Amino acid sequence: MSLLAPVIKTLFTKHLADLEATQDEKIAVNQASARVIENQHSEATVRGFTVVQDEPVSVGGSGLGPTPTDYFMAAVALCENVIFARTAAMKDLDLEALETTATGRWDLKGLYEIRGADSGFREVLVETRVSTRSPAGRAAEVARLTHRRCPIHRTLAKASQLSFRLFVNGAETPL
Repeated sequence: MSLLAPVIKTLFTKHLADLEATQDEKIAVNQASARVIENQHSEATVRGFTVVQDEPVSVGGSGLGPTPTDYFMAAVALCENVIFARTAAMKDLDLEALETTATGRWDLKGLYEIRGADSGFREVLVETRVSTRSPAGRAAEVARLTHRRCPIHRTLAKASQLSFRLFVNGAETPL
């Protein structure tokens, strides 16, 4: 059973045609506002949705939600999935399952600039696992397109080391 409804391809084919028809840039704007509730516990509002953020108890938080860096990794994985699914629909890649894991490594000492440590992510590994009846090569093509099209992937690729691994039907597939 495919994860993608047939209407998805129709929707994005029209969206693509509409974007191609204009000569001007079509700038998207994303905005979130966050406010501190207490200590390190915050709430953010984005497009009418409220998300909760907190730090673990081990560092003085109340553990009521993910940390900003947790959300950052979630945003990487979620954006990859959205663009992969969209691209799969456009390229007629059958998707039975799609799961992306993003893992970032960074030095906690950077939070306090201990001995010049940098708090930026040193690297981000993105692993996408696809189950499909389509050829693995088509999944690899969709993955390559996804990386060129995903705004979060493109931004991170400009800023840090970004690695990607694709697994199709359980087997690692080269890009």
